[in-house]
Amino acid sequence: MLSYTKGHGMKEEPDVHVGMGGWDLPPFDRTFYPPSERGFRKLHYYSQFFDFVEVNSTFYNHDFSSAQVCRWLEDVSHNHRFVFTAKLFKGFTHTFDAGRKEFQSIRRLLDQLRRDDRLGGLVVQFPSSFVNTADRRRYIADLARAFSAYRIFVEIRHHSWNSPLMFNFFQESGVHLINVDLPPLQKHMPFLNNSWNGAAYFRMMGRNADAWNQPYRLEPDGKHVVSQRYLYRYSESELHQLLEGVRQIRREGKESFVVFHNDPEAQSLLNGFQFKHMMSRRKVFVPDRLEKLFPRIKEFSVSVNVSHPLFSGVPFPARAEQGIPVRHSVNY
Repeated sequence: MLSYTKGHGMKEEPDVHVGMGGWDLPPFDRTFYPPSERGFRKLHYYSQFFDFVEVNSTFYNHDFSSAQVCRWLEDVSHNHRFVFTAKLFKGFTHTFDAGRKEFQSIRRLLDQLRRDDRLGGLVVQFPSSFVNTADRRRYIADLARAFSAYRIFVEIRHHSWNSPLMFNFFQESGVHLINVDLPPLQKHMPFLNNSWNGAAYFRMMGRNADAWNQPYRLEPDGKHVVSQRYLYRYSESELHQLLEGVRQIRREGKESFVVFHNDPEAQSLLNGFQFKHMMSRRKVFVPDRLEKLFPRIKEFSVSVNVSHPLFSGVPFPARAEQGIPVRHSVNY
């Protein structure tokens, strides 16, 4: 899982993957994607700018055809560094009514991504109501065994799991505990900086405590459920706090995934590009449409438009790297 280049003493560094919690999100249509023509592929466009995405649609639907997943793989084929993580279907984490049919269909999807060496892992996100009980510990252990063929990242939001004893339980169960950033409410897990079995996963949900308990609503497209709870923009100082944590993980020789979920008003895109710049200390490519929404992004970016060679199907010339070029990891 280490990326390296020859020369200069064979220096090595672990991968740091930065991305969004999905690519087909309504705020992105208005700010990130250009007006599209027939045949426009959002994931292909997205993967010009990011090397990682957490697939959110697998939480709502477990039954993806092989042809659909093939299109995902084709969309990112130009980017050899690109990896997916997939969020586990809600029938296993929220409604608890999933059965063997759902289990088999999820495994088919994960196996297809893994065969193409694009699978970063399976994300298992439990709600805040999932408190620490003996039955639920057994459930997590059983779930970990069922999906043991894959790297599993588990998000627990209730503070009753926050103890060294429970951290040992997660490691013994063979799963990675996600470092989830939530508003500092009484029953929430604190934002941690842990790595488990060679990897760390950070899910940045925003810190909008005032709106956290507001109800969800259906977007006008009838397909996306949203809430103002994720309306939040991370400050530069908050991103630097995250950066120090990721750098510490990297110094320990471990891989990191950083996913921004503060999507309302496309704040996640701004923070994602900002964090990529902080990590690389180089200017990053951004769509010119995003500059109009966030003028300050010009301080650390180079804007491109849809007529740029980046989007013409011709491979964009590689920029000179400082240190080590990042390759996507071989996870298994």
